Amino acid sequence: MWDLPKGNSSILLALRLSYHYLPSHLKRCFSYCSILPKNYEFKKEELVNLWMAEDLLQQSKGNKRMEEIGEEYFDDLVSRLLFQQSSNNESCFMMHDLVNDLAKFIYGEFCFKLEIDDSGVITRKTRHFSYVRTEFDAFKKLNVSYEAKGLQTFLGFDLSPSKWMWNNISAMMIDDLLLKFKCLRVLSFSTYRNMKELPKSVGNLKHLRYLNLSYTSIEQLPNSLCTLYSLQTLLLMECESLTKLPTKMWRLVNLRYLDIVKTKLEEMPLHMNKLRNLRSLTTFVVSKHNRSNIKELGELLHLSGALSILNLQNVLHARDAMEVNLKDKHNLYELVLKWGHDKDSSENEINVLEHLCPHSKLESLTIENYGGTRFPKWLQDCSFSNMVYIRLANCKYCYSWPPLGDLPNLKKLFVEGFHVVSHGDRAFYGGGSSAVKPFRSLEILSFKDMPEWQEWFLFEGKDEDEGGVFYNLQELCIIKCPKLSSGLPNHLPALMALQIEDCPQLVALVPRSPNLSELRLSNCDELLLKELPPRLYQLGVGEGRILQSFVELMMSIPGGGLPTTLKTLSIQGTFLLPRRHYYPSLEELLIKGGFDSLWCFPLEFYPKLKSLFVSGSESLESLSVSEGSHRDLISLTSLNIFYCPNLTEIRIFECQKLKSLPEGMCTLLPSLEYLKLCSCPELESFPKGGLPSNLVTLDIAECDKLFYRRMEWGLQCLRSLKQFKIWNGIQKWSPFRTRHCFLPPLPNLKLNGFQI
Repeated sequence: MWDLPKGNSSILLALRLSYHYLPSHLKRCFSYCSILPKNYEFKKEELVNLWMAEDLLQQSKGNKRMEEIGEEYFDDLVSRLLFQQSSNNESCFMMHDLVNDLAKFIYGEFCFKLEIDDSGVITRKTRHFSYVRTEFDAFKKLNVSYEAKGLQTFLGFDLSPSKWMWNNISAMMIDDLLLKFKCLRVLSFSTYRNMKELPKSVGNLKHLRYLNLSYTSIEQLPNSLCTLYSLQTLLLMECESLTKLPTKMWRLVNLRYLDIVKTKLEEMPLHMNKLRNLRSLTTFVVSKHNRSNIKELGELLHLSGALSILNLQNVLHARDAMEVNLKDKHNLYELVLKWGHDKDSSENEINVLEHLCPHSKLESLTIENYGGTRFPKWLQDCSFSNMVYIRLANCKYCYSWPPLGDLPNLKKLFVEGFHVVSHGDRAFYGGGSSAVKPFRSLEILSFKDMPEWQEWFLFEGKDEDEGGVFYNLQELCIIKCPKLSSGLPNHLPALMALQIEDCPQLVALVPRSPNLSELRLSNCDELLLKELPPRLYQLGVGEGRILQSFVELMMSIPGGGLPTTLKTLSIQGTFLLPRRHYYPSLEELLIKGGFDSLWCFPLEFYPKLKSLFVSGSESLESLSVSEGSHRDLISLTSLNIFYCPNLTEIRIFECQKLKSLPEGMCTLLPSLEYLKLCSCPELESFPKGGLPSNLVTLDIAECDKLFYRRMEWGLQCLRSLKQFKIWNGIQKWSPFRTRHCFLPPLPNLKLNGFQI
């Protein structure tokens, strides 16, 4: 059918046929996906907005929104296996490489895509240009031919986005792009964190429908932006320097999607109610002095998705909140209501929250910094049958929790910062039929920062084990509840993760569960730990008597008392480590605090160890591996040692995957005198800042990559160095010159396997 590569012929034939029988509208949308780089994970909403910007969605004869049509197209392509769900993130999708090749072949010269390390020039026929961003590639990627005067798409993608990645672009490049490509419909400068302003010339892009400035340092938007009357999507996510929007935003009459999550906006511009086509407004900031009035939201009839209303303390009249008409916004599924303070306020806050009653189809609700003493009646209504997530945070003056036990589909509940609640009473479980188990769908329950909470009332029903409450609970977290003394549920059959911290008066047994795989306990002296769950995968034990109980438990059982399933162990506080115990399954070990009287840490007892983190151990003097045991440490990839002032000796043998030594060794290990590195082929360099200045002996053997970078070792700074041994494992009689290492004068220098 087409002249595609011959390999995987049966698969390619099936793909060709799949495309051949697609309806014409799906063919257009699928072929546009040729702009997506291989291995890129995308969300449905992202792709639908791009299709909409390129006018690829056919208007329905009915009343369907364009977004709904796009979602139907997307789901159809998923059902035909042209998109597949990501294995890393269930909310994302991917295209198989062969499917991506098919889309690229179909679009031909109309799409030009630069993957990592690609090069090339776009032509006059090119309409869609995309590239994969890397940290310092702006000039290379953006130095494209300007012959494609009709270019409609200019998109950069991040394959592994990170908040720490810093992509750079010059103001000159931005100006050139805006001046040369005046037919652009889709434009993205996302993640160029040095970008502080958008040129006024953006107003010349009269066809622009999609603009992404997320994760930039932009401080303000030019007023000329408000002349882009075709603009549908404006993304400003995490523009943390952005404090205000243009005053004439109301002119963007076709705007459908405005994302201003995690910006520093202090208020909304006036007349937001004129943006009647808005389908998604992530955030509305209520201003002081009644400038951006909350009641403007009432005229935005088509809002859907997630909405956060911030600075609710600025709502002076409760009747304004009533005009928001959240009850009529049936397509909202997530709602955040947040006050900018936590003062014990007037009855006005109670009335404001009462009037912000959402539609019963709401799935997620967050109430934060609410200053009222009681919750509204609508939160006591079990009609929210779709509710799966509730977070109540810093409601310091509420004297009780709302009755939430009757919500049939509630899966995640977070209760934080209730400073006057002293007892979790019966009302918390709801007032429904005794035949219905409260919290029957709850999977995650978290209580944090409850300074007066003393007792957890346990629901008593006809069934045994606390009436079957929390029967499906998988994660339980209780943190900073210093007065909580009793009431911990004992039987939680589905529990997989338990975290209890800073609850020093809690007298209880650790709940039993055959599925418990993650356990974190710290500063809960009265908590009884009689045995470790047999399927434990991660264990964290912190300061207090619980640490002593844990160590005693380990010492009382032959072999260390740890389940063979345990992979990660985290210990915080001073303790006596059981000696001569063998831990064959442990892969990650984190120790913060001190080994009581242990001066030598024997690594040979941890043969599967991949990561070791040691911090603040004053007695530790050496890390050691006994003769003949070092061959077992083939999995170690990460070694971090901080604030161990008496550590004098480190020996590392045959760690085949170890790539780096601990950062900051020069200052964090001031007493280190002896360092031996043997057969670590992936070790590339010493840490930034060099080695500790008190190092006396350095012994390096068969570390090939490290040897190649010997001119970067910086040994001239080691004024205490007296003995340097190096064994060559690269090539017999490789030339070695001491000047290549900038060695200081040494009384003892030993070379083996080199030509001098």
